[in-house]
Amino acid sequence: MKPQELCDIDDLATSLVVDVFLGFNTHKMNIEHKERYKCKSHLKPVIDEFIKNQSMKIAFDSFWNRKCIPDHLFKVSYKKLVRDHIERYMGMFYSDSGFQIEPCYRYSLENKVGAKVNATRHWQKDGIIKRLVGCVAELTEKEEDEILCIGKNDFSVMYSCRKKCAQLWLGPAAYINHDCMANCKFVPNDKGTACVKVLRDIEPGDEITCFYSANFFGENNVNCECCSCEKLCKGAFKNKEQPKLGRYNFRQTHGRTNSYRSPDKSKKVKEPQTPKKKKNVVLEPCTPNKNPEVDKGEALLGSPYTKIIQKTRGLDLDQASKSPEK
Repeated sequence: MKPQELCDIDDLATSLVVDVFLGFNTHKMNIEHKERYKCKSHLKPVIDEFIKNQSMKIAFDSFWNRKCIPDHLFKVSYKKLVRDHIERYMGMFYSDSGFQIEPCYRYSLENKVGAKVNATRHWQKDGIIKRLVGCVAELTEKEEDEILCIGKNDFSVMYSCRKKCAQLWLGPAAYINHDCMANCKFVPNDKGTACVKVLRDIEPGDEITCFYSANFFGENNVNCECCSCEKLCKGAFKNKEQPKLGRYNFRQTHGRTNSYRSPDKSKKVKEPQTPKKKKNVVLEPCTPNKNPEVDKGEALLGSPYTKIIQKTRGLDLDQASKSPEK
């Protein structure tokens, strides 16, 4: 799909599926988007019926009419594109989807009213959430100027370092929120789409998150409001009051220190003394006496310290192993 077509079809699909399911209007690419109906209660039974019978044909036949589809998209040439994109959103209601789009009242950029993606089943590390997909459309500089409005509809634009261009990113996966310690990542798929790969185990009810970039929310994500930044007092939470330390909190250290202090200054409390060494006792060395060998690095291969040595010396073991012996 072309960028403008993707914008129009995505606005339609979210209006027919996500907004009806959540009960409020979510973000739209068209900043002048107007709902065709004030009440969408007649569309809720379509979703309820789909959850029961899992028939996309019955659901799409209910959507494909002039009451739901705007005139510029109600054409034979757009019918398959519209159907496929609506099915991407209806995919969260399949019994095997493993995710669901739910309300989110966390982020100030969305005026505290937005959406998030939660897991509805257990996902193991390295698993692929196939139905949680996004559509990618490359943007030219002209299309950026025509479509995007900074701070209003640029929420789903990524920059491809490989292709060196901006990309529009829409679909169910666009509702995945950023987290600096995300549990998933985007992976390219075929035909201009991408799905989600699990980085660590996810339990039912956990939010599915992805890492956008290191500077998506300002330099070094200084304005980031993700859950990890809140826990670690980083990003937008950096200057807020530090949380109380948990289990350890230096209790044992403070206790030992205070036990040697007397409330009455006139009384002196004896400090513990180190035991005296016994005479005529010779301590044996822990290691046999021998001259230290020169460390050539072979013994450190495979250890974390080796990586530090490699970086400081500029040594690449992969390249070195491929070079012919002299």
